[in-house]
Amino acid sequence: MKRRKKRIRKSICIILILVIIIVLILIFKKDKINIELIDNLNIEVNSTITNLDLIKNNNNYKILSKEEVIDTSKLGNKDINILIEHNNKEYNYNININIVDTTIPTIEYKDYLTTTLGNEIDLLENVSVTDNSNEDIDVSIEGDYSFDKVGIYKLYYVAKDSSGNVCKKEFTLEVEDSNMVDNNTDDIIEFTTSKGFSGITKNGVTYIDGVLVVNKTYSLPDDYGNGLTSTTTNAFYKMQAASKLENLNIYLSSGFRSYSTQDRIYNNYVARDGKEAADTYSARPGYSEHQSGLAFDVNQINSTFDDSEEAIWLSNNCYKYGFILRYPKGKEDITGYKYESWHFRYVGVDLATKLYNNGDWITLEEYFGITSSYEE
Repeated sequence: MKRRKKRIRKSICIILILVIIIVLILIFKKDKINIELIDNLNIEVNSTITNLDLIKNNNNYKILSKEEVIDTSKLGNKDINILIEHNNKEYNYNININIVDTTIPTIEYKDYLTTTLGNEIDLLENVSVTDNSNEDIDVSIEGDYSFDKVGIYKLYYVAKDSSGNVCKKEFTLEVEDSNMVDNNTDDIIEFTTSKGFSGITKNGVTYIDGVLVVNKTYSLPDDYGNGLTSTTTNAFYKMQAASKLENLNIYLSSGFRSYSTQDRIYNNYVARDGKEAADTYSARPGYSEHQSGLAFDVNQINSTFDDSEEAIWLSNNCYKYGFILRYPKGKEDITGYKYESWHFRYVGVDLATKLYNNGDWITLEEYFGITSSYEE
């Protein structure tokens, strides 16, 4: 009997405990606040958003917090406190947001720029960048180009913000020969050299791989040229200044020559030495590099200059300033001219370094795979 009473008491206790648990669950369930947050708690930097935008107000509760704009100017985690009333009780609800920067910068630019040979322009002059980070962002240029080489260059403006977001926009730079601009574009001949370089002759002016070529095969129109290019003279002055540090005296003796000037010089040599001899050391009118505005003679224009300290220094250093020894010794059958220690041609540092060939000069004819010979 006693055992039965104990079992009854135990059962009653269990039932009471279960009732209490159920009541507590109902109370907890009744006071539970089901707050739905916005789908994405990653907020872009410097975006406009309020604390109330973080909650979907579609449940049976009242938001007591005033609407306030959240400061999103700094990257990183941020805690937002929301005061909510539910069943006459107030609750502080903390929402953690992460302020991020995933937006790439925007570049304003011109997609096609033009200039003439030797005329440097500021490729960043009309370029601007905006970004949601409000930071100052520098723009760089990606790709190879040269103001000293005719061609069409595909380049890129690149802007990168501090968060690593990169914007890359393609643009084109066209470098034209001022003597070919606005001329008749119908007179165009395209070809490929024996070394695989692309060549083009437009209105009587020939470029191979973007380099102006003048020799006994490739001539210039009689109205081409109006002086040494600014790029050529500026490079010469730098080279001249460097030579002075070595106590050397290098100076221009003959720079640009017009078609008519070369005609007079050549025919005087022919009258004196005969045509065959004159062709070994003087160019026919229209075939002289001097008319290109890219070539010149220095100091003594004869063999007395060959063994001078200036000639030796120039042969070993001119490439550093974009010049080549145009008619090296032992290359007479290739260039068509005898050795001229005083004649230099501007081609730019990159090509000049290749042709220097560690002191064993390569000619333009050898490099491009072209000839230098008159048709008659």
